[in-house]
Amino acid sequence: MKRYDFRRFEELYAEWEAQFTADTDVGSFRYRVSGPVSLYGTADMLISRATMGALDLTEEQKDRWAAVINGFQVPRSGWYRKRYTLHFRSHTAAYAVAALKLIDRGPTYPVRAALDVVRDRTAAVRWLERVPWSIIWPSSHIVAGLPAILIMMEAPAGAFFDWYFDWLDTHVHPATGFWSRGVLQRLKLRPIVTKEELGGAFHMHFVYEALGRAWPLPNKVVDTALALQHPNGLWDGDVSYCIDLDGLYCLIRSSRNAGGYRADDVRVAAERYLAYAEKTLNDREFLFARYDTSHRLTGALSAVAECARAYPELVETSRPWRQTLDSACFI
Repeated sequence: MKRYDFRRFEELYAEWEAQFTADTDVGSFRYRVSGPVSLYGTADMLISRATMGALDLTEEQKDRWAAVINGFQVPRSGWYRKRYTLHFRSHTAAYAVAALKLIDRGPTYPVRAALDVVRDRTAAVRWLERVPWSIIWPSSHIVAGLPAILIMMEAPAGAFFDWYFDWLDTHVHPATGFWSRGVLQRLKLRPIVTKEELGGAFHMHFVYEALGRAWPLPNKVVDTALALQHPNGLWDGDVSYCIDLDGLYCLIRSSRNAGGYRADDVRVAAERYLAYAEKTLNDREFLFARYDTSHRLTGALSAVAECARAYPELVETSRPWRQTLDSACFI
């Protein structure tokens, strides 16, 4: 049996991370190799280290890292300031809260928008229907971000999650298991499924998972995600990033939810991915040239961790890697 070995990458990681260190203080990282301290750089490195089982911090160091993250929070709204990325602010806030959750810390101020959507069913449905579903991959950060914050902060939500899952269950596409609700799709001017819908569905799926809810049509999700995988094992291009986590998470956990549906095919897909990830992540030249911001690598590491969680016999690392989504439900 082939084992995919990431120990060389683990040796390279500290040198790669050092490029983004902004100063000597714990948790101060840049998004780009040159630039100011960044919320994403700081959260990316925390989540990446946690994924690799390398987040060895004292309580004082956790406090200092949390202070860097919360230094970006806006007191009145609870949102977090960002630069560089085009993510919706729901992603930025949930990503910050997830990083804090991994070190047993939380935001300084409540994220008020997350508290607003739980008022009543009308407010929840209005919020969901106003999401720009035509750009489902980025807009799914809205659909998942606020619920994820509620879960991670253990905030009172009343019946909100019943309304939330009922709406999602009702609006899933019966042919794909994804949420194909774009205007052009409804007019049949665009395919009902692409990697965009895969990336979007993943964000909803980990909210289902966090609350122990089986998402709708898991067998359709498996079929669709398998069909979208490229021959090189990735779901987009030649550099592994978050879309590969999306594909593997949807495959592995949907197959489980469907009673082991196409389990052999799902394992083959995971091995195809691991073979490519092993080759590229262990290649210093590739790593430093192609992962030139802090954010892209985090998703690739989480994809490897998802494979290691499902198939520990396939992955060789010096320390056990873990899927951070299982303890902080956003990435």
